[in-house]
Amino acid sequence: MSEIQFNSIPVNLNVPGQYAEFDPSRANTGAVTVPQRTLLIGQQLAGATAVAGQPRRVFSPDEVGALCGRGSQIHHMAKRLLAADALTPAYILPLADKAAGTKSSRTLTVTGPSTAAGTVVLYVGERRYAVGVSSGMSAIAVAAAIIAAVNADADRYLDAAVDGADAFKVVLSARHKGIDAGNVRVTLNRYDGETLPLGVGVAIGALTAGTGDPDLTDAIAALGDQWYTTWVLGGTDGANLALVKAELADRFGPLRQLDAYAYAGINLDAAAAITLATGQNSPWLSLVDCADVLTPTWATAAHVAGCDTAEPDPGRPRQTLPLTGVVATAEALGRRTFAQRNQLIEGGVSTLKVDADGTVRIERLTTTYRTNTYGVTDKAYFDTETLHLLANLRYTLRSRFALKYPRHKLGADGSTGPNVMTPAIARAEIVSLYIDTWMEQGWVEGGEALTQFIAELVVERDGTDPNRLNSRLPPDLINQLRVSASQIQFIR
Repeated sequence: MSEIQFNSIPVNLNVPGQYAEFDPSRANTGAVTVPQRTLLIGQQLAGATAVAGQPRRVFSPDEVGALCGRGSQIHHMAKRLLAADALTPAYILPLADKAAGTKSSRTLTVTGPSTAAGTVVLYVGERRYAVGVSSGMSAIAVAAAIIAAVNADADRYLDAAVDGADAFKVVLSARHKGIDAGNVRVTLNRYDGETLPLGVGVAIGALTAGTGDPDLTDAIAALGDQWYTTWVLGGTDGANLALVKAELADRFGPLRQLDAYAYAGINLDAAAAITLATGQNSPWLSLVDCADVLTPTWATAAHVAGCDTAEPDPGRPRQTLPLTGVVATAEALGRRTFAQRNQLIEGGVSTLKVDADGTVRIERLTTTYRTNTYGVTDKAYFDTETLHLLANLRYTLRSRFALKYPRHKLGADGSTGPNVMTPAIARAEIVSLYIDTWMEQGWVEGGEALTQFIAELVVERDGTDPNRLNSRLPPDLINQLRVSASQIQFIR
């Protein structure tokens, strides 16, 4: 029997000629990594042309602004995502406001008149509004100037309007209904040299929270089995987080195998943040602590996701990556302490760190998973890199067999003939995969770990289904250099 088995050239070919076919089974020699796609889930403005609840690929923030409304939540999410990673395919899942929802708001109370010329520097999120004030300007006139400056910004986070009862008051209201979309920080004088004009006061009132986030049930159903590897959530209400966690768990399972991971931003006190993370306990969800940044939580989370997807190595820690464009709060307002950040990480909250020059960086990205089904502490899925590594191990394993052995027969060890797979052949292929791809890429450990992998690897035909090949793989995942501890024993 011939050793060459053709796929397309028939054996009973009688017409003279020269025939050649191509066989791509040996073409893929490098690592086949998970095909990345990022999905932004956020609210669009009324009158937007994008179809709510339907995913759509986008290529620029301006395109998202045109589709979903400039200054919309999802527009700003796209700005931050694409600033960090413009190469990974990006998709939006725009949401309409919930009809029964309400908008958040807060009031600025202006006092005056000014006794000297100057500038009111107002920050809404990280967006800066420098409002010129002349000497003798009344509180009502200053309030009107603030309103004009904010509303002139097409990409503003909030709308500004005069209070119906008091013209010296400015009402800042969300552009969306719901809880998270309008939770935007408002502050004055972020940088040195920014001070209120003499005689002018601006009191920032407490936030009146909005209500009613959009329901994600239909939007998630519309995704079908399309693979989106990284999700960014515009909201963190309990009902929608439960829907997302259930969907991601199902996608992670052995039948769908659509590994995906979600990021969401939060701005809570440390205890409340840990409580929220504890209640999620999901290997597929990161809650990013945004307490030290002016940029809204959902925009910051999008930037973090972009930094994550822009890193080609699934096992390399994302720590120290800068969030360029995300603006930190003023140091004078106080920032998370070392002890707080340490406890946040332990409690399942991802942390950011602010440099002395104000640069915001990723400190540690962690999942919210901390206990197993029995409530016992479980660090199996502590860090996001673990999930990324597992996704790539599974994908390369599946790809190796799908590309090299797509139409093979299955026999017991010792079986011969063309296109025959046996447990021994499969075992050798898996060991080869461990060495030439997983170790080569730095996804798993070598040395004793390789010896252990070979010793504990099990490949066998199923006991009841002779057409099924079963295997159990014990890879030792590469770890991340998080802490370097040294003891210096000096002599004098």
